[in-house]
Amino acid sequence: MGPSPEDTDRGPRSQLTDIGRSLRSHVTDIGRSLGSHLGRIGRELPGQLERIGRGLLVFLTHIGRGLRSAGVGAHRSVRSYLAGIDRDLRPYLIGFALALILTAIPFALVATNPLPKPTTLIIIAVAAAIQVLVHLRYFLHLNLTSTPRENLVAIVFTAILIVLMVGGSFWIMFDLHNRMAM
Repeated sequence: MGPSPEDTDRGPRSQLTDIGRSLRSHVTDIGRSLGSHLGRIGRELPGQLERIGRGLLVFLTHIGRGLRSAGVGAHRSVRSYLAGIDRDLRPYLIGFALALILTAIPFALVATNPLPKPTTLIIIAVAAAIQVLVHLRYFLHLNLTSTPRENLVAIVFTAILIVLMVGGSFWIMFDLHNRMAM
């Protein structure tokens, strides 16, 4: 199907005019669509920002209560603050605080570099091992003394796999380092 005789009779100028009208129509449609999407976003954004603000306010209120009660005495304020928190949430908060501390210690050691390198590496490894135990206890709720046999087997198997993978990775890296140094 070639061009119709009417199209061939019309010159390039009229064809360009048609193309311009078509483009203008498409741009107008895109503009309308974009305007409706932006309008919808504009209508929904304040509600979403309000929900985020309320969540932040609740979070900051909890922090403020903890800081305000810290003036009473560290031990008593933490106990009184934790007494007001739901029993289901308490182990997660304790585990989170311990995980933060056990993460901050290696970061501070590496950032300030106050100890010799081997000592720093030992402290980092010990903090990592303790943090694994914290995660097992407070987040996975596994207690090694009263754990069923299946859970204990799974934990041991996972530990063996991790030791093999980490040890193998170090072995490969040190071997490559020694080969590159030659």
